[in-house]
Amino acid sequence: GGEDEDEPELAEPPAALMRRFELFLQPPSEHKLSSIREVGAASIGALVRIRAMVTRVSTVRPLVSVITYTCNSCPYETYHEVKGRQFKPKDVCESHFCRTHKSKGRLQMQTRGSKFLPFQEIKLQELPDQVPMGHVPRTLTCHLRGGLVRVAKPGDLVTLGGVFLPVRYQGYKQMKAGLVSDTYLLAQHIERHKKNYDELTSMDASIEDAVYDLADQSDAYSRLARSIAPEIWGNEDVKKALLLLLTGGVTRALKDGMTIRGDVHLCLMGDPGIAKSQLLKYISTIAPRAVYTTGKGSSGVGLTAAVTRDQVSGEMALEGGALVLADKGVCCIDEFDKMDDQDRTAIHEVMEQQTVSIAKAGITTQLNARTAVLAAANPLYGRYNKKRSISENVNLPNSLLSRFDLLFLLLDRVDVESDMALARHVTYVHRYR
Repeated sequence: GGEDEDEPELAEPPAALMRRFELFLQPPSEHKLSSIREVGAASIGALVRIRAMVTRVSTVRPLVSVITYTCNSCPYETYHEVKGRQFKPKDVCESHFCRTHKSKGRLQMQTRGSKFLPFQEIKLQELPDQVPMGHVPRTLTCHLRGGLVRVAKPGDLVTLGGVFLPVRYQGYKQMKAGLVSDTYLLAQHIERHKKNYDELTSMDASIEDAVYDLADQSDAYSRLARSIAPEIWGNEDVKKALLLLLTGGVTRALKDGMTIRGDVHLCLMGDPGIAKSQLLKYISTIAPRAVYTTGKGSSGVGLTAAVTRDQVSGEMALEGGALVLADKGVCCIDEFDKMDDQDRTAIHEVMEQQTVSIAKAGITTQLNARTAVLAAANPLYGRYNKKRSISENVNLPNSLLSRFDLLFLLLDRVDVESDMALARHVTYVHRYR
């Protein structure tokens, strides 16, 4: 009988350690699609679907799921399944062997026998069409685990399904918050809406046939150009240039290490009231990846990158600005002439080298900003003065104007016939569209 007591009784490993698959609860497609503002205290513990934009993505870190301990006094293995974000490590062995012999064996964590899951935290922000008038867009923290990590990038439009859960504040915040809890979304499903052209692996057969039929026609270029912002009258050459900006060129890497960018930079200059801003808004809507901003509301840090403190680890982390968010896409900058000179210099490197160099808070790195810049600028004196040069009219330095591949000067010329045609077009759009 004494020998049987010394026999090691093997502890049963928890199911989470032995499981070789992941289980996610995906909400059905007919499940109500909510905005961040609509998800409140009544939704805690419920499965919700949210449509939002990703503004910040943390690095992927290992999150412990099951810890395996070994004892230095007995041959037992002890398992500890971690349910939440925090746990208290075990240090004394509680096996039958150690209790019988009163050896008080010390436990040591075995990393190879433990199970870790990839963990990533992202920040979601309400879409502009979801924000009521006069309100500020709300944000929500979302936790991704397992196979859901690295799916979304900053600037992506996503639909997320997950469980809305409370979490206690930590440290000084907990003292101030009292009984109030913070909230987060534990993601179960994530779907990106706008994909880059190189990520479109399959195409509907009817669309593919329509593309081939259009390619055989001689006026394919002009027809495609006319389909851009059909509500805006005229500006055929501008629309053709916008089509080239959307399709882009081919980036070439030469043998000597030099890279020739393939993205097209375009600047629209001219009198107010000729739909420059409307064209920018339309391009930001139809481009697979686009960011819209204004010159006066953007600082140099807001356009390139800012150094912020990571809420999970407490380390300093980089948060990309508008130009970094629009990587492999289009960055639309309205009121380009209203930017401060020191903020405007941040764009010089992006437009030619297509990188953002950062040397702040101990972080020295280069971020990719392979974006096509679409800018709109108004004249300095309200209307364009033909007696002055372009750089004097628009108040942009020649070093910046030379970086644009296409410059369009749009003037509001006084012409009765064209004004009547424009008025008829505007009234037609308002009546029938």
